[in-house]
Amino acid sequence: MPKSSSISIKDIDQSSDDTTRTDFVRNVILERGIELFLKKGFSATSMNDLAEACKVSKPALYHYVSSKAALLELLYDYITRDFFAVMTDLRQQSLGPADKLYNLIVNQGMYNIKHSSFLTVFWRERSYFDAAAKNALAQRERDYEHWVISIINEGQVLGVFRANDSRVTTMGILGMLSTIHRWAHHIDKSSKEVSEDLAELVLSGLLQPSK
Repeated sequence: MPKSSSISIKDIDQSSDDTTRTDFVRNVILERGIELFLKKGFSATSMNDLAEACKVSKPALYHYVSSKAALLELLYDYITRDFFAVMTDLRQQSLGPADKLYNLIVNQGMYNIKHSSFLTVFWRERSYFDAAAKNALAQRERDYEHWVISIINEGQVLGVFRANDSRVTTMGILGMLSTIHRWAHHIDKSSKEVSEDLAELVLSGLLQPSK
């Protein structure tokens, strides 16, 4: 999301069109939300804290976000939107299982590293999602897992991948990707290079040896 940490909602030109103003306000609220949740934790952060950080009144803040839980859900939807668009595009490409899995790992790795602050908040605070959001999130995660499993299964059927348990393999891959944002910054490489290294490591363990 565009960085606006040095400006406030009040800084925007009042003559700006509604779309520009709404986008600006959303970015400020999302950024301040992540900053506060990282620093204080979800439960210790109040809407008053958020309003003060955004430099708006509490009633004005409620015009854009109805609650902290709604803000957390908005953060998830906004930050993952482009990622799932990329994954949908990859899913539709006519690639072999090895290339598809490689691209999946690289894209998810780069996304996770880029959004490390959000993911730190997300994994720590996701229990605060309401019931409907939790169910939707669980379904999206299952769908994603099933897609990765299908890639592994396809590779095994074609004789490209070793005949390992495809679910264990999938959970291992997704488990590594779910933590990459915690350690990648310790490595003197770009997010793309780190993600490519991880993808090559996974593929080297999955691919059938050349005959």
